[in-house]
Amino acid sequence: MKTLTILIPALNEELNLPTLRRRLESVFAGLKDKVRPEYIVLDNCSEDSTPQIAERFCLENSDWKYVRYSRNFGYHGSLAGGFDLASGDALIVVAGDLQEPPEMIPLMVDLWQQGNDVVYGILQERNDSNLVKTVGAKVFYSIIYRMSSSPLPNSATDFRLISRRVIDVVKNMREPDRYLRGLVHWAGFKQSSFLYNRDKRIHGKSTAGIWYSTKWAVNAIISFSNLPLRAAAFFGLIAMIVSLLATVYFVIVHFFPPAWMPIPPTGTTAIIVLLLFAIGLNAFFLGIIGEYVVRIYTQSKKRPLYVIDKVVHLNR
Repeated sequence: MKTLTILIPALNEELNLPTLRRRLESVFAGLKDKVRPEYIVLDNCSEDSTPQIAERFCLENSDWKYVRYSRNFGYHGSLAGGFDLASGDALIVVAGDLQEPPEMIPLMVDLWQQGNDVVYGILQERNDSNLVKTVGAKVFYSIIYRMSSSPLPNSATDFRLISRRVIDVVKNMREPDRYLRGLVHWAGFKQSSFLYNRDKRIHGKSTAGIWYSTKWAVNAIISFSNLPLRAAAFFGLIAMIVSLLATVYFVIVHFFPPAWMPIPPTGTTAIIVLLLFAIGLNAFFLGIIGEYVVRIYTQSKKRPLYVIDKVVHLNR
């Protein structure tokens, strides 16, 4: 019988984990003739009783395993460790905040057994309490869908089943600035999707605020598109053409001032405005180039993506 690993990223989820365990074990009770579960709680250095709860799960059920990192390595860093440690024939990422419904797992397993290597969820409804995040997410998905150098489905999430051969491909991608769903789709293979609604968070508070989400979106765009660099070159070319046309215009007006042509502005106001615009444009695109350079610099350090402090029921 094949094994299905459930990766559960968790940060201060003491109120959610017991409910998540109950729902997961109920789901797999109905799948006992198809797959056996392996649950791995990936603890990003929680400060509540999440470690004690997860370790109790391990004592009560040998299918449960626990990993505590030495510090908070972020969502994608913790999942990098999960990919390395997962022993299943496939894995599913289930957030510890109960927003991804475990009851969709049987459908994902069926699609996997039909020959799909990746089965990913597409949101019908987000149920976010923050309207700005909801609108921003829709805008981001629309942008990344059009800009990405590899096909990224619109509104696809990390709630997905990934087969062993895709896991092995993603494990070899050690880039520190990670965008998991982009890496999975880049790997290719046969993929299928399903629709679902994201539930509201009942307990705890999300750490993914507006600023975090914005940084995450920028990282995704830069990781999977070189269009911003090309845009910088394009706008630079446009600025040069406009500057050349303006030079020709002012020369003509100066030496051959026809009555129908407006008189060029006098004083320094226009010059100051144009200079500030040019300086701002240069600074903006230098910032874009800098984002790519930073990623090269970070990659060159070759630091580990995560550091493990403690494990239960896992061999390191």
